[in-house]
Amino acid sequence: MSPAEKRVPHSSHPIIYRLLRLTLAVLMRIVYRYRIRGLQNVPPSGTTLFAVNHLHLFDPAAVGAGIKRQVVLMAADKWADHWFVRLFLKGAGVIFVRRGEVDRVALRASLEVLEAGGALAVAPEGTRSRSGVLQRAKPGIAYLATRTNATIVPVACWGVENLGQWRRLKRPECTVVVGDPFTLPKVEGRASTAQLQAYADEVMVRVAALLPESYRGVYASLDASAVAKGAVLAPAQAQV
Repeated sequence: MSPAEKRVPHSSHPIIYRLLRLTLAVLMRIVYRYRIRGLQNVPPSGTTLFAVNHLHLFDPAAVGAGIKRQVVLMAADKWADHWFVRLFLKGAGVIFVRRGEVDRVALRASLEVLEAGGALAVAPEGTRSRSGVLQRAKPGIAYLATRTNATIVPVACWGVENLGQWRRLKRPECTVVVGDPFTLPKVEGRASTAQLQAYADEVMVRVAALLPESYRGVYASLDASAVAKGAVLAPAQAQV
């Protein structure tokens, strides 16, 4: 891997990143009965979007601890106000995002990472699930993928939200599964919002397939083939 590939925009220094990842890996294995499967599916280089479900604040730690490739994370801008958290996140390589609106600065930063051949981790749902199951994806991940022809790697993470089991002196299980990489069909011209939403749904169906059924939420009744043909969730299903 060339030096240019190691240092993409908004990433941290590779040595700092490796030290932080090693620290997280040790902590995850102390705090949880930690398992990660499917690491052979991680592309060693090239433009890559990791699509990860989001159940808990520690999800990025659970995923980042096991994936050896350097990945730029996305985090809510509220964490920029906490000096210690901000320091840690900046050291890891992060793009802060304003929630509840289209953050064009964060969008441009994300495109810079991908156009430089880097890896970016995105929660397609846009925010942490308060219900403990998948919410409907937002079209942003499809926009990034179709603009950059990125390889998408679905990643499912669960169990990290059970940290409270320590109150009963029980070490919780945490599982991360990396799925098969895929790409979205090329879009001629500018994709419509409906087309991007259908693609985002397909991404989340692939994430859902890696999760236990109880976590699949609004994607429990859809399969990837239906989404690929343009099926979208009915308005009633889109609510969690």
